Amino acid sequence: MRRSWEEKGKLISSYAERIQRSSLVVFFDFTGIDAQAITKLRADLKDAEGEMLVGKNTLFYRAFMNTVVADHREVLTGPTAFAFAYGDPVKVAKILFDFMKELDKEKPLSKIKGAYMQGRFLKPVEVQALAELPPKEVLVSKLMGAIQGPIYALVMALKSAPQKLVLTLKAIEEKKS
Repeated sequence: MRRSWEEKGKLISSYAERIQRSSLVVFFDFTGIDAQAITKLRADLKDAEGEMLVGKNTLFYRAFMNTVVADHREVLTGPTAFAFAYGDPVKVAKILFDFMKELDKEKPLSKIKGAYMQGRFLKPVEVQALAELPPKEVLVSKLMGAIQGPIYALVMALKSAPQKLVLTLKAIEEKKS
């Protein structure tokens, strides 16, 4: 049964709202993937504050009309699923990339068509690079270490100056006595 224009408009606005809310949207081909694997992928994405949707490409194209994805119509051809990341985009990219590696160890990028992140269109290779980033907590700790390193060195240098003075005075005192 055909959907009415009103129902299609609601779907398009629902998709557009998801796009606005998400930090990353990955487009991938789901042909040849059995239902059990897709169900597991959906559960994993849900645990990582994500969501997977399958719908008509034309409706998704209209939802992406005001984005750079409109210039990349080729990603919305054939069977396409959409993975939305509402939290950390790296977690969702990692889950999806690992899932694709399980399916095809030789060419894990063969099913990933591209992604949309913060107003940019990402190629499959960029999705892989995003998936290979360390988790956010690790990046934050590395940044904090980089910031604290020079400060710690300065504190130690300032702390050592009075110590050297005291040791020098003590050496002079011992030499005179």
